[in-house]
Amino acid sequence: MPILLFFLLMIFVPAASAEPNLLSFADSLVAEEDHYRAITEYKRFLHYSPEDSRAAYAQLAIAKSLLSGQRWEQADRALKKVWTIYPDSLEAKIAEQLYADAAYDRGDYAAARRRYEKLKNALPTQSNAMPEYKIGLSQLQQNKPDEARGSFSELPAPLNQQLALSLDEYQQLPKKSPQRAGTLSALLPGAGQLYTERPRQAGVAFALNAAFIYGAVEAWDNDNYAVAGILSLFEIGWYGGNIYNAMNNAHKFNRNQQDHFLRKFQQRFGLSLGWHEGNPQLQALFNF
Repeated sequence: MPILLFFLLMIFVPAASAEPNLLSFADSLVAEEDHYRAITEYKRFLHYSPEDSRAAYAQLAIAKSLLSGQRWEQADRALKKVWTIYPDSLEAKIAEQLYADAAYDRGDYAAARRRYEKLKNALPTQSNAMPEYKIGLSQLQQNKPDEARGSFSELPAPLNQQLALSLDEYQQLPKKSPQRAGTLSALLPGAGQLYTERPRQAGVAFALNAAFIYGAVEAWDNDNYAVAGILSLFEIGWYGGNIYNAMNNAHKFNRNQQDHFLRKFQQRFGLSLGWHEGNPQLQALFNF
């Protein structure tokens, strides 16, 4: 009998003690940012311990690792699993928030707004400021300041007033008109580039177009019509490209202004949702 008991202990005790190590090892891989291997270990844990109380944690950890690798579609599916399989867990609530954040982070702002709306409706009234703020921020990312103003107005005072003042600054940002840039470059190659504050490109555009025009005229005057035709054909391409480049520069200028503003905006205002004992807690960060 003692010998039988010894063998039973040898078989079952190591297995029981090794079980927590699967999760611990996966967590250590995440800490080392080895997310792909971590996913495998979390899946191994779920395979061997599907009924474990930490199963929801492991499933959420898989989704987080997929998000870290920007594997968006797989991450979405993994997040949906969390609230489908473990609907009453804290991890399910966190997964719903991450699901909305994932759409925002990958630049799918329309999807992000739909997901934040759903999240907002699921949260208590005192905790839905964060999704409302992110809805407004997504509208601002798409250069829709009037819609963002409406979303920010739903936030509590004095935050809504501070956001409104920042939106006034946004709407006063210096901008370049693509139409004006294109027209200027059509009238004088390089003028549109100069208008969009690209003096080097302006000089190149002017010099190239002037050279081709001069060459074509000289070839024509010397009765070298074949060369004149070839140079004229090239000049048409350079001339059109010069107009397109000027208009594109105007769009880039405006986008750079917007991106710079949004970086400062998000550094100044920040809302996030934390969880304590299953209850949502709004966390705010303001820098002035």
